[in-house]
Amino acid sequence: MLWLFLPFVVILSGVVAYAADTIARKAGRKHLRWFGMRPKTTALVVAVLSGMGISAASLAAFLILNSSAVNTIAQADQLRPQLEALRGDIRAAQADRDRAQQEAARLREQQAAAQSALKAAQTALTGARAAQARVQEQARTLETRVQELTAAQRALETRAAQTRAKLQTAEASLTASQARAQNLDAQVVDLGVRIALSERETRSAQDRARAAQSAAEAAQARAQAQQDLAQQAQTRARQAQAQAQQARDQIDSLAASRAQADQALRAAQQNLQQAQQALEAAQAQQRDAQQARDQLRAERDRLNTERGSLIKARDQAARDRDRVREDLNALQAQQQQLRDSNEALRATLGRLQDEYSSSRAELSATRNTDLAYPKNDLVYAAVVPGVRNLDQFLSDAARSAAARGAKGSPAARLNPVARGALETKLRGLNASSFVQCRAAQNAAVGFAVDLTCDARPNVMLYRADQVIRRGTVTLGDLRRVQDQIGELVQDATLDLTSRGVPSEYVQGLDVGELVPLITRLNGRTGVAVVGIAARADVRPGSRVDLYPVLP
Repeated sequence: MLWLFLPFVVILSGVVAYAADTIARKAGRKHLRWFGMRPKTTALVVAVLSGMGISAASLAAFLILNSSAVNTIAQADQLRPQLEALRGDIRAAQADRDRAQQEAARLREQQAAAQSALKAAQTALTGARAAQARVQEQARTLETRVQELTAAQRALETRAAQTRAKLQTAEASLTASQARAQNLDAQVVDLGVRIALSERETRSAQDRARAAQSAAEAAQARAQAQQDLAQQAQTRARQAQAQAQQARDQIDSLAASRAQADQALRAAQQNLQQAQQALEAAQAQQRDAQQARDQLRAERDRLNTERGSLIKARDQAARDRDRVREDLNALQAQQQQLRDSNEALRATLGRLQDEYSSSRAELSATRNTDLAYPKNDLVYAAVVPGVRNLDQFLSDAARSAAARGAKGSPAARLNPVARGALETKLRGLNASSFVQCRAAQNAAVGFAVDLTCDARPNVMLYRADQVIRRGTVTLGDLRRVQDQIGELVQDATLDLTSRGVPSEYVQGLDVGELVPLITRLNGRTGVAVVGIAARADVRPGSRVDLYPVLP
């Protein structure tokens, strides 16, 4: 409308100048004198007044014929704070974008550092794996050597056992030989005793024989009767000689047995010497085996020590590997977090850019065209019995938006996500609900309106004549009283809007109710309690007419 208004002002200026000059000439020709002024001064005053009148009349006619221009000017005054807020939001969005870019740069630096640390960890992990392979190879070599030494130790232990068995056999043989020698010695001693006894009996028998022979020779003369006794003595002597011969034979046999025993003793002594030599050889072998076993034990201990150190090194390498893996996993998780943060920042940046573009488009549309609906302005509201009636409700909202100048197919749009949320809420309420839809953005004339909708149960909030808000008013200053009543009405309106009643449905106190209330309060002193009530039952979908209640 600006391109129509400027030519009108130019043409109006010319018309005013021409008309004022004509009227001033006519007034000068009539020589009018107003309030004792000179005709020239009077003509000048008439010219000024006529110019002001013509300008005022032309401007009034233009405004009457172009009421939309008045609305545009009024809306421009109303939208100026919103434009300032949008500019602030744009500046905040730009600051957020700059911070997001800085954060993205910092995250990229952290990602590069994490990748460097990851490469270093991978290098360390490769070295640890190589060291682990070397340690495992050394451990296998040492285990093979330990097995060989263990087999050698077992062979030496077997040989030592065999040697001990031979030694025990030789000792047993020596013990048996010694026992046999002792038995032979005992037999020799017994035979010697028996020989001595036999020799003594032989000598006594010879003595008795000699005595008997002497007695016989001496007694032959004395008596023949004693001849038998002599013969008997001879017989006894012969028996004793026979016994002596038997004793001699026994002595000879005992001597032969003793010779055999001596030979057996000498053989036993030789066997004993051989057994002692074998025992000494076995003891030497045992000492060698013990030395070899001690060496093997020392070698085994050394190998066990080396194996323990290698196991510790392997465990340390495994711990290092696990730590490197943990660091790698942490770095991968951190890298994934950085990627997620980068994606989130990109999404946020894209959203901010979209909002910035949308804000610029809205601002451009606000500057160049008329608005069908300012942001958060009520587009349509009605009671919806259920989810099945939602399509009809949205159709009615599109027709209402089209009546205000919005265009599109449909003229009012509700995105699928918001519609799904609204359907879910309607199903959850499961009753007749009051749905109100407002403009999500500034919607210019000729464009579709994006909606944001909310549903509330259409239940009774307040009964008719029930006080919604009550407050104490300090009397005295009329202007302060009026401000306090206005704040009380605003509190009641805020209470209703927080319960789902659109602010457009709430009608405050009109002049016909406010003036009598102030007049009644003007006659009092101190403080007064004032309530705000509704004339009819209050529901979210009902129009609310407020009035004051004064006890």
